[in-house]
Amino acid sequence: MAEITITSILYMEDDPGLSRLLQKSLQRRGYVVDTAADGEEGLRMLGAGHYDLLLVDYNMPFCGGIDVIQTLCAAGTLLPTIMVTGQGNEEIAVEALKLGARDYVVKDVEMKYLELLPVIIDRVLYQQHILRERQQMSDAVRESEERYRLLVELSPDGIAVHANGKFVFINRTGARILGANTPEQLMGMPVFDIIHPDYHERARELMNNSNVQGGNTSWITEKFSRLDGVEIDVEVAAVSFTHKGAPAVHVMFRDISERKQVEERLALYDTLTGLPNRTLFFDRINQLLNLAKRNHYILGLLYMDLDHFKRVNDSLGHEVGDLLLAEVSKRLSASTRKSDTVARMGGDEFIGICGRIAAAQDAGVVAEKIGSMLSLPFHIKGHECLIGASIGISIYPHDGSDVETLINRADAAMYRVKGRGKGGYEYYSPV
Repeated sequence: MAEITITSILYMEDDPGLSRLLQKSLQRRGYVVDTAADGEEGLRMLGAGHYDLLLVDYNMPFCGGIDVIQTLCAAGTLLPTIMVTGQGNEEIAVEALKLGARDYVVKDVEMKYLELLPVIIDRVLYQQHILRERQQMSDAVRESEERYRLLVELSPDGIAVHANGKFVFINRTGARILGANTPEQLMGMPVFDIIHPDYHERARELMNNSNVQGGNTSWITEKFSRLDGVEIDVEVAAVSFTHKGAPAVHVMFRDISERKQVEERLALYDTLTGLPNRTLFFDRINQLLNLAKRNHYILGLLYMDLDHFKRVNDSLGHEVGDLLLAEVSKRLSASTRKSDTVARMGGDEFIGICGRIAAAQDAGVVAEKIGSMLSLPFHIKGHECLIGASIGISIYPHDGSDVETLINRADAAMYRVKGRGKGGYEYYSPV
């Protein structure tokens, strides 16, 4: 992806807390961020200053996000815009995209959208960069065929032309992305040979619309199948034009497989500790529980709450608290087997799954090891932090046969440990 210079962003958000949080998060990444308390104030700021990108919250009391986009579209001054919505408002985001917004992000209670937002911003800015390049490229074609050829060959994206469903041109970058040694290997090949079968119907529809209506297709996500059979995720944009007197399609594409992997990881792993999050935890425990039922295994569930963490967090600040949680996660991972799972449930609560143990006592051995590791001092930014853990244990099948029951009983055992003075572990018992 091309390097993006320092970017000036205007964020319209009526919640002061969320506004400051997002502003600080983006400022740490090098962006210059101004905030507006509502859409009316934001429009005034747009008129008085220069911004590269607009973040606009959908739900604002004065001039909401949709109103802002409509106002700017009517004036012909719409910047690259990202709609920020709450969960359940995805339909609103789609409406914003139809009106001219470039992308959207959905706020979530775990605040993971703050980690995903820079990826989306970079994508929108890069798309804007490519659109400018494409306009410059079109101008260059009209001025000089040689200049056009140079721009195409130096492009970081794949550029291809197909007519009658077959490649008639592709640059070296495009050939490399598709696994070819030279562009000549792809000449005359049917386009659908490299489009993944799952996307054939969609591609035909887009091509037909483009041929009948003319115009262009904005960036969409598809899958391609390289010549070596490897499947890759790509972003594709296309524009219809005339090539040697016949209808043709000019295509730009880039490999986004690595970015997709990052997005998928953000959806399954806690961004602070790197441990599995609640979503991945429930997926894994359901798999392990089904395996235990089929093979008559014993399964241990450890519900862990850090002792004295709040005191450290309140006295030394959230930065030290976050670093402490990250160090705790490393010790938890080091205290369990590779086949076990340790997940962060939120705050200072963690949960561990001992997927296959010989006896219930084995879960206690793991709990003792975890307790010993967490009782050792942590040295964070010049501070010595002393914490510990209260651990409750439930055992399948003795304490329950479903996930919810096992979690609730491990949680009850953990609170029993807290009640007798914190520290150590206890197995669930009904009394």
